[in-house]
Amino acid sequence: MLKCHEMQALEEKAFAAGATPEQLMEKVGLRMARLILEDVLQPGTVMVFLGKGHNAGDALVVARHLQGAGWTVRIRQGYPAAEMAELSQRKLSELKEQPEPVLRPGPLLLLDGLVGIGASGKLRSPLGELADEMNSLRASHGAETIAMDFPSGLNADVGSGGHVIADQTFTVGVPKRGLVADTATPFVGRLSLIPVEELPLPKKTDSLTTGQSVNELLPPRAFGYHKGQAGRVSIVAGSPGMWGAAVLCAQGALRGGAGMVTLYAKSEAAPILQPLLDPEVMLKTLPEDWSTIGGDAIVIGPGLGTSKSSREMLFKVLTERKCPVVLDADGLNLIAAAGRFDCLGKGVLLTPHPGEMARLNSSHGTRAERVRALAEQSGSTVLFKGSRTIVTEPGAKLHYNTTGHPAMATGGQGDTLSGVLGALLAGGLSPLEAGRVGAWACGRAAEIALSEGESEQSLTPTRISEYLGKAFRSARIRSRLCLEND
Repeated sequence: MLKCHEMQALEEKAFAAGATPEQLMEKVGLRMARLILEDVLQPGTVMVFLGKGHNAGDALVVARHLQGAGWTVRIRQGYPAAEMAELSQRKLSELKEQPEPVLRPGPLLLLDGLVGIGASGKLRSPLGELADEMNSLRASHGAETIAMDFPSGLNADVGSGGHVIADQTFTVGVPKRGLVADTATPFVGRLSLIPVEELPLPKKTDSLTTGQSVNELLPPRAFGYHKGQAGRVSIVAGSPGMWGAAVLCAQGALRGGAGMVTLYAKSEAAPILQPLLDPEVMLKTLPEDWSTIGGDAIVIGPGLGTSKSSREMLFKVLTERKCPVVLDADGLNLIAAAGRFDCLGKGVLLTPHPGEMARLNSSHGTRAERVRALAEQSGSTVLFKGSRTIVTEPGAKLHYNTTGHPAMATGGQGDTLSGVLGALLAGGLSPLEAGRVGAWACGRAAEIALSEGESEQSLTPTRISEYLGKAFRSARIRSRLCLEND
């Protein structure tokens, strides 16, 4: 991730090597439009909010491609065309003239092209009024706002300020550091990285987990691939009143790619669990000694409860583990209550939400500071859940997830994620890789479900599991959409 002056220097280097602003603008606009059309299946109205600079040109190229796909375009200019950058004037002239329409049926999309990374400080008139108009349409008309590179009014270096509230931000070339600040999240929304070959990503800085990077971690299976290679996931989860957590975890493991999934529960739970489980999930009695449980990955914690016997067996499994372990929910609470960080370490993937993080480590500091501290303290990989999930391990850079939606604010989402993580570990990914892929896939499943009819109110963890197949496929599709130029 870069600061704005570093990004501007990278652009100047690309121009010195022969790239032109117009070439990059056309490439970026086409790739943005492709991602929009993948998610929004029905044409509607796109309103383009323009300032003077090249961000306005980016938005206009996107609008031109949407217009070619059947969308109606409306232009909202802050300044006369003659005051805009010459290249942006040219992109404005390339749009087909349309009569001023009423809002047509279908989606309403707002493109934020008010200011670029060279801007700083509070938006002044007339751009402030245009930003207010965008926020009002989002609140009253169900419009979706997409920011070009970063939301106007936000300080892209530190994430302070903010005016335009975006549902999604298309950041260009290299992500700007301020986009992942805790204070920026309500303005940035989902993040999509638009790769630009002329603007290479730095290798040593914190990064975004994108469809492209997930695709690189999930090569196609060989034709002779079998269930043993896909891996065996063992799950220790559920207790009276919380059996649903075990079911959701098993669903996630099954749809996350595991070859075999076994749920271990006390014998008296069988009549309750068996009718709720997918037929592919094996249900076995939880042995007195949990360390005898086999598998290529073990998931412990969802709905487990915090009894003394569970605590003792958890510590024994962690101390004697022979395979990677995902530790979630009550598994984390047992560690926090006893302060037993000594039995963690390499091969353990911790998945705290903010409340669990506070019990494990601290509620103070930024999310980035807290996830780093827990990784160093535990020696384990940490997936810190939230609207911008972060994954890291000791000594590693931070990986920020780009997918997800407020519709995921429902109990049980973490149980599903834990199952997916177990499947990815069993299939051979490292804890860091599994954390990145699992967070991305569950968030992407939510996005696809919403694009195909679910709502913020209706989306459930079970539906997330059902859309995981499309999410994994989407990683490959989005990687291709962001690399083709014609």
